[in-house]
Amino acid sequence: MPREQMNELTFVAQLGAFTMLRAERRRNAGEPVLIERGEVEERQVDSSGKVRRCDIRLNSRGGRKLVSGEVKRPEVADGRDPRNPNLIADARQKAVARGLPYYFTCNFAKVVLFAVAAGPGEPDREEAEFDLGPISHSRQVDAYKKQIQDNWIAFLDDLEQRLSAMSATRPIVTSSDVLTLRDAIYSVADEAIDRVVSRVEGDSSLSDALRRESGAAFGFAPALKPAYRAQFREELLQLLRFGVFVTAQKLILYRVLEDAGPLQQPSFRLDPLTIPSGSSDPIGIRGIIDLAVQHAIKRSGDFETAFLPDPLAYLVFMPPHSQEDTRECRVGEVWYQLQEAVKSVSWVSISQNLIGFIYEIIVDPQFRHELGQFYTREDVVDILVTYGIEAADDCVLDPAAGGGSFLRSAYKRKRDLGHAHQDALSSIWAFEITAFAAELSTLTLATADPSAPAAYPRVILRDFFEARPGLMTELRIPGDSSPLTIPERFDAIIGNPPYISYRRQTNQTLVLRALAELPEAIELPRFSGKSDAYVWFIVHATQFLTEGGRLCFVVSSAILFSDYGIPLIRFIARHYRIRAVVDSIVERWFPDADTNTVLLLLERNSNVSARRDNTMRFVRLRRPLSRLLPSLTASGRRDALEQLVDSLLTAPSGEADPRMTVRHIPQGIDGGLQFVQSNEASDEEEEFL
Repeated sequence: MPREQMNELTFVAQLGAFTMLRAERRRNAGEPVLIERGEVEERQVDSSGKVRRCDIRLNSRGGRKLVSGEVKRPEVADGRDPRNPNLIADARQKAVARGLPYYFTCNFAKVVLFAVAAGPGEPDREEAEFDLGPISHSRQVDAYKKQIQDNWIAFLDDLEQRLSAMSATRPIVTSSDVLTLRDAIYSVADEAIDRVVSRVEGDSSLSDALRRESGAAFGFAPALKPAYRAQFREELLQLLRFGVFVTAQKLILYRVLEDAGPLQQPSFRLDPLTIPSGSSDPIGIRGIIDLAVQHAIKRSGDFETAFLPDPLAYLVFMPPHSQEDTRECRVGEVWYQLQEAVKSVSWVSISQNLIGFIYEIIVDPQFRHELGQFYTREDVVDILVTYGIEAADDCVLDPAAGGGSFLRSAYKRKRDLGHAHQDALSSIWAFEITAFAAELSTLTLATADPSAPAAYPRVILRDFFEARPGLMTELRIPGDSSPLTIPERFDAIIGNPPYISYRRQTNQTLVLRALAELPEAIELPRFSGKSDAYVWFIVHATQFLTEGGRLCFVVSSAILFSDYGIPLIRFIARHYRIRAVVDSIVERWFPDADTNTVLLLLERNSNVSARRDNTMRFVRLRRPLSRLLPSLTASGRRDALEQLVDSLLTAPSGEADPRMTVRHIPQGIDGGLQFVQSNEASDEEEEFL
C-alpha cells in the first residue's frame, strides 16, 4: 500500500523536533547551544484546505530570530529544485525584512544556505548545500527519517559555527579583562562591608555626610536607614563600589602612564606601585596609593585633575575597630588582586571607553534606573559623532557627558580629520552635573592619547541649564591668566541626554530660568509636565549651534508618539532640517533601559524654504550595528562609518537596501505632522511655565 504524502507543515514539525533534540544533546554534553528551536513561522492554505507553503524559523532559547527558511514539497513545481527563483525570492524577502544574516531553501531532499548581500545592488551568496535524503516525493520521508535527522543536525552544526563566527568577529566590550576588573572591585567592597555597616549604623552624622557626598559626587541619594537592614547594607555596598572604582581608575591611569611615559616629550618613568598582599591596615594601603598618585603627578607634570578627586575614600579605607576585626581584615589581599587585574591589561592599546563601561556595570541593577546610568555603545556613539563632526576644527559640545564616550569618539574623529592633540582637546567641551562623572569624562579625554600631555580637557562641572553662550566658567588652564569662556557657538552638539520626566527633575528652577532667557528667535514650545528631560536639552542647546551646525542625540522613541512629541517635532521643524530619524528592528541599543531609543540627526537652519522643502528620512535598520560596522580597531572602520552615515542621509525610499528600510516624508512647516490645530491646549498639553 503506498505511503501518504507529507505536507510542509508536518515536515517542518519534524525538523523542529530534530532541532530540539540536537540542542538537548549539546547541553547534556556541556557544549554551547545557540540554535535551540525550529518553529513553524507561516503556512498558507489553499481553497481545498491543503497547506501550500510553510516557513521555518530557527530561534535561540530566548526566542531571538537567527535564520529563516522556505520549505516546499519536492513533487510540486516550485519544490523540484531548492534553487527555484520563486522559492529563493520568498525566503529572501522574509529574511531581509527581519534583518537576518542567512536564509535557506529546502525541498525535503536538500537544504541550500544563502547569505544576504552586504549592500544594495549586490547579489546574495550561496554558502552551502546539504543533502537530507534521496527523496523525490514527500511520501518517501518516513523511509529516510533517520538519515534526514542526521543530515539536518549536520546542517545546524555548520550554521551555528557560521553564526558564532559572525558574533566573534566583533569583540564585545564586556571582555574577560573588564569582567575580571569588575569582580576585583566587588571583592574589595565585599571585604570592607561588614566593618562599614558596623561603623555607619551607629553614627547618624556619618550617614548624613555620606548622603551628601554620594549625591554630589554620584547623583545617588541613599536612604541609609539602619532599621531597614537589608536595604541599608545594599546601599552601603553600592557606595563602597563607587568609592573603590574611584581609586581603581587612579590605578588604571597610573598603569597607562607607566606605558605612555617613556613615549612622551619629555619622557618620564614611574616607579613600580606595589600593594602588600598581606596587609591588614586599610589606612596603610590608602597611604601607599596616595603617595603613588603624588609621584605620578610630579613625574608627569600633569593629570592632577584626574588623579586628585577622592570621594568616599574614608568609607573605602575604613579601619578595623577591634583586634578581632584586624585579624580578619584581608584588605591587602583584595587590593593586591585589584592591582593585578589592572596591571594585566594594556590600557594604552584599548580604543573604546572601557572606564565608562566599568562604571556602569558596577551599578547594581536596582539602582541603575534611579541613576540613569546606561552605557552608550561605541557603534551608536561613532555614528552620531561621524554625522556631527564634518571638519577637523569643528567646535563640539556634549551637554551631559556622563563617562565621556562621546568626548573620546569626538577626539578620535577630530584627530582622524587632521587636528593636533592639543587643538582637538581645546575644541571639545562638555557639561556634567555630578562631580564624579565630570572627573570620569576628564580622565577619558586625558587618556585618549596617553603619549601626549593631557592639555586639560574642557569638562565643566555645572548643570548645562546654567550655561549661556560666552559665559565665563570656573575652569582655569595652568598658565592662562583668566578662566575659560564658553564659546558663543558650536558646530556640533552630540550626546545622550537623560530620560527623566520633568516632574522628577531636581533642577526645574534652572530649567525654567534657562528657558525664560532664550533668545527671542527661539520660540519656546508648550510641553506637558510629562516631558522627558532630553526635550529641554534640545531646546536649550539650539541657541549654542551655529547656522548649519548639527545636533545629534540619542533620544527616547516616545518622541514619535507621546503627547510632548508633537510640540517637540514642531519646534525642531522651525529651527532644523530633520535629516534622519534612525531606529532598529533587530536590536535594542539600551537593553537594560525602560525605553526604546532612536537616533536624531538634525541640522540648524534658519531658512524657512530650506526647512519646508527638506525631505526627512525615517530609517529602520534591519541588521545589528555589529554587522554594519567593522571592529573598533579595524583599519576600515572610519570609511565604513562614513559610508553608513552617507547611506542614512541619501538612501532612496523603500526596501531595496537589505540593511535598512527607508521612508521619505516632506518636512513641511511642522515636521510632517498632519492634524487640526486646537485653540486650547488639551489636558495632556498643560502649560507648566
